[in-house]
Amino acid sequence: MPFPLESLADVRGGVRPGSWLPPVYPRNGPYVLLALIPIAAFWPLAGLLLTGAVEPFVGEFAPPETLALAVLAVVVDQTARFLSWLRSGGYESTAATSGSTRTYLAPVFVLAVVAPLAIDGAEAAGVGRAGLGLAVVAARVGFDLVELHHPGWIESTVFSGETVGDERPVQTPDGEPVASFESDRRGTVAAAVVSGVLASVLGLMLFPVLLGGLVGLLVGGEMLGAPYGRVVGAAAGVAAVVGCRVLVELVVGWVVGAHVVYHVYPDAVVAHNELTDAAQWSVRRDEIAEVTASSDLFAAVLPEWYDTLKLSSAGGETHRLGYFGDVESAARLLDGEDAG
Repeated sequence: MPFPLESLADVRGGVRPGSWLPPVYPRNGPYVLLALIPIAAFWPLAGLLLTGAVEPFVGEFAPPETLALAVLAVVVDQTARFLSWLRSGGYESTAATSGSTRTYLAPVFVLAVVAPLAIDGAEAAGVGRAGLGLAVVAARVGFDLVELHHPGWIESTVFSGETVGDERPVQTPDGEPVASFESDRRGTVAAAVVSGVLASVLGLMLFPVLLGGLVGLLVGGEMLGAPYGRVVGAAAGVAAVVGCRVLVELVVGWVVGAHVVYHVYPDAVVAHNELTDAAQWSVRRDEIAEVTASSDLFAAVLPEWYDTLKLSSAGGETHRLGYFGDVESAARLLDGEDAG
């Protein structure tokens, strides 16, 4: 997906919005965003089915009573899982860090390919829609009962055995750092705007941008007339999509980098995110092979608070320090020179 999901998944630690609310782990953000797509599709339809508002439509392919029963089974199952999640404190420990597994995708493939053929065969044999619907509901309830007694017998598409509590923490040296460099939030905001605009015109987001411009062109032409209305509408449509992309970058940048402080110890460099209260990465100073001030086209025209520093380790890893104005002092310190 054309969103900065990977950077969120790398963030360690969590944020507790309030003392009575569970912590929010940024690393779970990508999986939550992906889960919102089927949720947004399912729950409005579920509400319409349960209230009978779409009975004339659904009656064309399945009895409303059967669909309502199916929705009710899912609602009851998810409610029970949610209560168990709260009671057990699962939100404190479980991390959504796994992708779809082959074990999970196998039954999905069977349902997508085999189920339609089975339904066609059942209908040809004279089995009515009510019987087919009840069979599907019974299969779902049976799955829930097995899952209740044997949790995880089919691996989840989201959750894995990894937990936040078991995650290997970043080692922080004892003692006080010899120097600390705070990220300048102006640099984070500027980088988010630049990244959002570039991603909108150079990547996959170009298609939604063009679609937004097309919709704006049609709407503007209808409301304001041609050609002035079309130009204004197209510009507004493009600006709306690009603005949403920039907003996403701003939120992600605020979580990932706006609150990071880089602590330089005698033997290590540690990046600590004060928003999530966790060390993000650490590299030993004797393993640093190269320290370079990484500048680009925008760094050349923006103030010093946009500057960054890149550390390259002997093992091939790279870490970026930024954005802050005194990268030269940090570079001299890491090179063993006087930082003053």
